[in-house]
Amino acid sequence: MTLNLHEITSGLPGVSPVAGNYLYEGCVVCLTRQSHSPHGTEFLVSGDAPKSCTLVWTDIYTEQLERTWADQVDATEQGAVCIAILLALKLTNYTVIEKSARKNGFDYWLGDKDDMLFQHKARLEISGIFEGGSKEINRRYTIKLQQTNLSDSSGLPAYIGIVEFSRPTAKFGEKR
Repeated sequence: MTLNLHEITSGLPGVSPVAGNYLYEGCVVCLTRQSHSPHGTEFLVSGDAPKSCTLVWTDIYTEQLERTWADQVDATEQGAVCIAILLALKLTNYTVIEKSARKNGFDYWLGDKDDMLFQHKARLEISGIFEGGSKEINRRYTIKLQQTNLSDSSGLPAYIGIVEFSRPTAKFGEKR
């Protein structure tokens, strides 16, 4: 499976093209700072459907981008959102239809890809790690699973996406 990061810049029902470009920039900065190649970087996904992917992107990295994304925490958060959304598109039947309000335990509402009514069908919670091992990924995954308890009364499935940039890798799965 190939994950072309640039795809997010086209936008989604719940992510404007401008917001998609913002997420894309953060992701490119993180991957470049970790010395990964835009022409094909192996990307391992664990979780419900383990697979090996190839990340590709257009090399837009410049000194201006470096200065724009001087805050590594912010770059990591936004870069992780970029990849986790693209994984949700590839690994589920959903698309992003809306950014979630704060304090409800998840980041995005997901809806059916072919539903023009954009009804809430699932939840997506995301976290990013600039550099950390599998122990940190699993720890963060457990925390995010618990965080979604706040909105379990919705009765909707919750997906968790943890993205780590140094290897790079992700853990993506549905809350059971």
